[in-house]
Amino acid sequence: MPTTTQRTATQQELEAMRKLLANAANGTKRFKRGAENALVMWAVSLLAILVVWLLLGWALGKAFDLPPGLHSAATAWVLAVAAPLCAGLAVFSSIKWVRTWPDHRPQLQDDIQRATVVDEHYVFTQSKRFQEPEHGGMIYFLRGSENEVFTTYDYDSQTLGVDGAEPLQSGFRPQSQLHVVRTPSSGLVLSMQWTGEELPLASPIELAAKPADWPEAERVCPIPWAELEQRLG
Repeated sequence: MPTTTQRTATQQELEAMRKLLANAANGTKRFKRGAENALVMWAVSLLAILVVWLLLGWALGKAFDLPPGLHSAATAWVLAVAAPLCAGLAVFSSIKWVRTWPDHRPQLQDDIQRATVVDEHYVFTQSKRFQEPEHGGMIYFLRGSENEVFTTYDYDSQTLGVDGAEPLQSGFRPQSQLHVVRTPSSGLVLSMQWTGEELPLASPIELAAKPADWPEAERVCPIPWAELEQRLG
């Protein structure tokens, strides 16, 4: 397990906490982002239904010499039913999505008031990397000196994949030692510093687990080292 110590926060670390608190999603921000998400989902789903209906109407019109779907009286009925149905599903999905967001504001306020941070020092001996299939982003699992497993995400590789570049071109390389500065109550990472020798890397393992089952980033992973491929690959 990592070596941990608690100490007084520096002024720079306190400013980082205040910035996190200012950017945290309050009620207004949650409502705004939820409304935007619902609007986009409603428009996309309604458009998809309309396209399918028009293609079906075109095919039926060709087969049975009926008016094209766009000019069919049934199109208005389809829109009248689909519009509120899509809206309801979009609102329900967005509310469910917003409710999954963690609210760290009370803990961050406590961290700022206490003005303390936790130093975590890790020593790693091995590494494994998994690659998610959608954009090719890398997730690294690092084996500690006491057989614990630490998870860290390579966000640069994800960005490269989204931009159409090769994720393996990311410059991130895990090293044998890591110093993490974390807030004590909210558990948020303020800084990470890698030192020591670079750990050997094998070819990426395809990540088959669903995103909901991915281990949390910058945390000790609950999955034992020997079971990573079985449970995630």
